[in-house]
Amino acid sequence: MILISEDLKDQILGNLVRAVELLRNCEALGEFVPEVRMNIAFALPNAQSINDVAAIPGRISVYRNILIINNLPAFGASDHLARAIIEAQKYEPTIRAAINFKYTKELREWLEKNAATMGLNLVCVDRSEEPTTVSSIDGHSMPWKIKKAIDLAKGKFPDLVGETEAPGKEPLFKLFGKTATDVAEKLVKIANAWANRTQ
Repeated sequence: MILISEDLKDQILGNLVRAVELLRNCEALGEFVPEVRMNIAFALPNAQSINDVAAIPGRISVYRNILIINNLPAFGASDHLARAIIEAQKYEPTIRAAINFKYTKELREWLEKNAATMGLNLVCVDRSEEPTTVSSIDGHSMPWKIKKAIDLAKGKFPDLVGETEAPGKEPLFKLFGKTATDVAEKLVKIANAWANRTQ
C-alpha cells in the first residue's frame, strides 16, 4: 500500500473532471466510442492496484454521436485501463493516464500515416500472435500486450497502442500520457483531424 495525501487524490480527480469536459466538448469524438464503451483513467505515482487508479464509473457511452458521462470520477472505477497503466509504469514511471477508443482498419491506416505529424508514436499489437499460454490465463494478456508494444516501439514506451481483435475481445486503441487532460487533449486532436481529413 502506498501512502498518498488526500490533496494529490483530489488533484487527480479534478484533472479527470477537466479531461471529461474536454472530451464532452469535442463533437468529433462520437464515432470514437467502442462497443465496450470508453474510459479515461489517471493513476497515483507507482500505482499498485486498481484502487490507486481513478476513472469514470460506468464508463463513457454515446447517444446520437454525443458522449454520455453520468458519473464523477472515482478511484477503483476501472479494471482494464488501471491494469494497463500499472503495467506501463513498470517500464515508464511517467505514464500515469490512459484512454481507450474505437479501433477500425480505416482509422488504423490513417493513424499509421498521420500519428507522427501529431507527435505520437504509434504501434499496433497483433493479438493473433499472443501465445495460448498467455491468453488462457486470466490477467496475463495485459503484461504481454504492453511488453509487445514496447518491443515494437524499439524499447521506447509508445503514446498510442492499437490492439487487433482477439477471441471475445473487441479491437481497441489505447492512448497513454502523463495526466488525464494530456490524453484527452491528444485524443481530441486525433478526432478533429480525423473528422477534417477529407476537407
